Amino acid sequence: MKHRQGITSVSRGTTMKMSHRLRSRSAGPVWGLILGLFLMLIGIGLWIYAKSMQPGSRLDESLAMAAMLIGAFLAAYAGREIRKRDR
Repeated sequence: MKHRQGITSVSRGTTMKMSHRLRSRSAGPVWGLILGLFLMLIGIGLWIYAKSMQPGSRLDESLAMAAMLIGAFLAAYAGREIRKRDR
């Protein structure tokens, strides 16, 4: 397969995806931070829901705790990566 320089440079500018055009290195950690905070909010909501129920299911409490822990670790790691790249 031959690769023509002129054709690829023309098609690169018109059909390239928007995510490929953006060369921001902090976009991934920012999305990680947003997802981490979102998971923590979901975990808090599940925890409140589990505590407000009379019988109280252990599965709901465990799921809430897991969501909060994963969210906290993800947010902490993404924040660390953002700080590391800004230096």
